[in-house]
Amino acid sequence: MNYAEELRQSRNKPQVAFTEFANATRKNSENLFCFFEGKDNAYYVSRIKRFTEDYYPVRCGGKQSVLDVYSLITGKEEYKKYKLGFFIDRDFDSSIGDKNPPIFETPCYSIENLYVSISVFKEILTNEFQISEASDSNFGKLVDLYEQRQKEFHHSVLLFNSWYSCLIEKKENEKLKTGVTIDDKLPKNYVEISLNEVKSNYDFQKIKETFPNAIEVDYSIIEKKMEFFQSQQMHKVFRGKYELEFLVKIIQEILKDSRTEKKVVSSKIDFAFGDGSNIGQQQSLNIFEAYAETPKSLLDYLKFIVEKE
Repeated sequence: MNYAEELRQSRNKPQVAFTEFANATRKNSENLFCFFEGKDNAYYVSRIKRFTEDYYPVRCGGKQSVLDVYSLITGKEEYKKYKLGFFIDRDFDSSIGDKNPPIFETPCYSIENLYVSISVFKEILTNEFQISEASDSNFGKLVDLYEQRQKEFHHSVLLFNSWYSCLIEKKENEKLKTGVTIDDKLPKNYVEISLNEVKSNYDFQKIKETFPNAIEVDYSIIEKKMEFFQSQQMHKVFRGKYELEFLVKIIQEILKDSRTEKKVVSSKIDFAFGDGSNIGQQQSLNIFEAYAETPKSLLDYLKFIVEKE
């Protein structure tokens, strides 16, 4: 295997991202070099541009790849002179704590959680659906509907999030593998989402049957985790991709209703992406990026790394 083939097969390895950064410093030494998980730059770039137009994005793969690149770069004296930004999701992991140079870690589970609040939904109604809060009665109906269905959704996914969170804790504490690989979407048929209601179709036994290789977690521990999550803002602490899945599904159902039965909205909603049926999670991150919340901690972080001497 030649070098080019090895490079193609190791595209997400931290060494590849490190090499891209090292090569870029030769041409753009004054830039802010930003290292992202996956496709998270869709969210971060517009916020970075509030502080500087001179930035260079590097996609590293997963969260661990960002951390590995961080170790590669900060371990070399010659790279300490550059402006660097590292951006990761908190997930269900323990916080990375203070680092020098610092790393931005989302104050919620992931960036997807910053897209799903009531305030963001209101902005989508106003700016994407052209539904006026001041003059259109549909606005209040849809806000109330979203709020109620989101509560039902959180009740429906409480067990699954709690179980998975306990797996991650056990993995960290006992240095084990979880035995589980989960998808961007909830397991098929676990949760039904409609404009009328959101309901769950699973229990702890079904989780164990769906993931037979998962490490064992006592149900009493999961119950304690459920109690903890119920005291939190669940749209922030639950797995972000599932939260975004809910937002996209509700938007699709609203658009569908406005074109067919009109049980919720009295007239057809004009939307640049039609009935929204083809919108996936990555597309939604791009489409609704302008309305997503921006934590103060992110603005503070960007100001700090941009102004670095």
